[in-house]
Amino acid sequence: MLGTRWSRAAGALLGASVVLVGAVACSSAPPPPPARQYTVQFSVTGTGGGQAFGRYVMVGELGSNQQVNFSGLPYELTLTVPYDPSPKLQAGVVGVPPGSRLSCRIQVDGQTVAAQTITVPGQDVICRAP
Repeated sequence: MLGTRWSRAAGALLGASVVLVGAVACSSAPPPPPARQYTVQFSVTGTGGGQAFGRYVMVGELGSNQQVNFSGLPYELTLTVPYDPSPKLQAGVVGVPPGSRLSCRIQVDGQTVAAQTITVPGQDVICRAP
């Protein structure tokens, strides 16, 4: 009789655990998809040497407290962000021969979204993604 009780108790426990595992497996929602990632590439190139300087932002305006400054050419930076960027880039050079060229380019996910080339001396080169 003890063996029968034990068998019934073990059977009941086993049945309850199968139901519990089944309920947990059915009630768990699938994980959310990973957040969309954007790859942004900034680049500045130039001829004529001299000193180069510039700044960029991922979102916002150039001149804001979110901008990052850089120096030296060629300059290239690739960043990955989890939000839809609106990148901007500005660069200038000093101490270069007249007629030197300065170019900037911004790519998002491999697509060029802004590019400009200027002749120095003149205004800074500015790239703004829409």
